[in-house]
Amino acid sequence: MGPTSASPAPSSPLLFVGNVKRAAEWYHDKIPYVRKLPAAVVAIILAVALVNAIVWATVGVVLHFTSASLLGTAVLAYTLGLRHALDADHIAAIDLMTRRLIASGQKPVAVGMFFSLGHSTIVIITSIAVAATSAGLEKRFDGFKRVGGIIGTSVSAAFLVILGVINLVVVWKLVGRLKAVLRGARDTGDVIGEGLQGGGCLMGVFRGAFRIVDTSWKMYPLGILFGLGFDTSSEVALLGIASIQAASGTSIWLILIFPILFTAGMCLLDTADGALMSALYQTPEFSQDPVAVLYYSIVLTAITVVVAVVIGTIQVLSLILNTAAPTGRFWDGVEKAGEWYEVIGGAIAGLFVVGAVGSVLAYRPWRRRAEERAKRWRERQVDSRAEESC
Repeated sequence: MGPTSASPAPSSPLLFVGNVKRAAEWYHDKIPYVRKLPAAVVAIILAVALVNAIVWATVGVVLHFTSASLLGTAVLAYTLGLRHALDADHIAAIDLMTRRLIASGQKPVAVGMFFSLGHSTIVIITSIAVAATSAGLEKRFDGFKRVGGIIGTSVSAAFLVILGVINLVVVWKLVGRLKAVLRGARDTGDVIGEGLQGGGCLMGVFRGAFRIVDTSWKMYPLGILFGLGFDTSSEVALLGIASIQAASGTSIWLILIFPILFTAGMCLLDTADGALMSALYQTPEFSQDPVAVLYYSIVLTAITVVVAVVIGTIQVLSLILNTAAPTGRFWDGVEKAGEWYEVIGGAIAGLFVVGAVGSVLAYRPWRRRAEERAKRWRERQVDSRAEESC
């Protein structure tokens, strides 16, 4: 009697988790459009959204009982986080590494989340340092920001340009393989894996470096390196300084509200970006028909090549502009591009959507024409062999 009565207690947490999981699966299967997304993608986006709601609820309570006048500054910090998530280097890095992890056989949904958490670590550390020593550090922060900007921009630009060049080689290989498949070559390998991993001298040189990020959580240290640019760390840090000066005696714990809100906003959009890109790359078209696999891989990889090279080039030019201060109409254009960086990021996100939709609409007519050309090629080969045998 004792064991029977005691057994429900330890199993009740597991029972609760099981019931929640079954309920979530039921709702996932019933909601239109949502059911087309992998459950893990929906789960991580909802989880981060829930964390955002909890953060805002906590901030609301804290500010209500301490300093309601800081609510406007809190909203501004959160908005800065949302805006920064649309920065071009974020979207390009998250997409490129999502594709690489899928190519290795994984199903990553947390690439964007770990990247943004790593990036936000720099924001939080900088904010604590500035809030704790605002008087002394404020005078020296420009030099610290300058060094950090050089390091962060260099890492970011090198990462994007190298991956862009590697993906250019991948596109060339994918096109050759697509021609072979259309002409009747038997495709028995892992199309995505072999295609997106690429090869050649460039991949051999950089294989060790890219093998480091072989799972989603390893995007965290990469996010830290990207965060050393201090472009937005300085914004949040200055918010902390302004808050300390505006509200005499403000606690450092209250100042931490701003980088936490910044992190929440950035993590929400970066997580959604990485998870939705992962869902796109794992659609049935990417797991069945080899021709469809190669077709969509070529389209999306070509977009990532353009994005990575363009954004990497902009970052290199911006670094030159900020360090050497050259003048001229060309450099004025580079400065404008830097000022509209978040708009470029939004355009990149739109480019992926337009590219995906456009490739779906163009797929069937393209395939008919491609198969007709391949058929004529095979007929010419048969005729050529027949003539040689005669």
